[in-house]
Amino acid sequence: MKKASIKKPLIIIIDIILLIVSIIAYKYIYEVEVGKQIYSEEAVRFVEENKEPVFKIGKIILYSSANAIDNSNGLLKNFDISQFTDIEIYIDNTTKNKEITAENTISELYIDNIKISGAQDSGEKVINYKNPLECGKYVDIDNFREDGILFKIVNSNKKNQSADYNEPVFYTDCSNPISLGYINKNILTNCELTANSGSISFDGSILRSANIGIENLKTTISFTIHLKNNYNEEFVCNVKIDNDLESEEENDGIYTGYIMKIIENKEDEYNFLKTSNR
Repeated sequence: MKKASIKKPLIIIIDIILLIVSIIAYKYIYEVEVGKQIYSEEAVRFVEENKEPVFKIGKIILYSSANAIDNSNGLLKNFDISQFTDIEIYIDNTTKNKEITAENTISELYIDNIKISGAQDSGEKVINYKNPLECGKYVDIDNFREDGILFKIVNSNKKNQSADYNEPVFYTDCSNPISLGYINKNILTNCELTANSGSISFDGSILRSANIGIENLKTTISFTIHLKNNYNEEFVCNVKIDNDLESEEENDGIYTGYIMKIIENKEDEYNFLKTSNR
């Protein structure tokens, strides 16, 4: 009787150990293998869904110039000089479907994760939405809010007629560009220009007159564009722009007054990736 009473607890202990081992095996072997299978299937689905993008950036146009505020009533003794770049981003929604459908029209659009980096510490660097009707002109803008830039979507002629283009606006059919403005405000303040500076123009040439080196004004602007189509599917595209004010040809770049560059999405670098389904 004593031997039986010893064996029974031992069997119970062994059963408990085997149960624990089974649970561990399930958690760390079976669940891992299932997780790998699910991840593999999701990766295949992701690649297939983004093989033919619904949305992509067709091109980005950069227009750069400069401006000065004369605080000396025309005496050329007190200038505040700023450099600006207008950014027009055109979204192509015709790669997958040439027709306008719920899939390739937009119901929501916003930009966040905005970063500006550059070699020069002077000046106040700001970026925000800019009225596209003022592209090519210096217009003072405030910096973006921490939650980014939210666009109002125009999806009817009636809304188009009443739209305020001083606020972020975008057409549901992607027929207008995303319009942004970048300014490096007050690169140089209280600047005095002399007769040796030559004729003064309130454009990019004033940077040369004030002996401001354009190699020091180069910035890198990056941000993320989020959009949602009318199927409620979400897409995302990360954008990085090198704002170089020197010309690819052998001339003076922005010193000539202005410089315009076109960035083509030739390598599909700026395709929108689908991040969720309806």
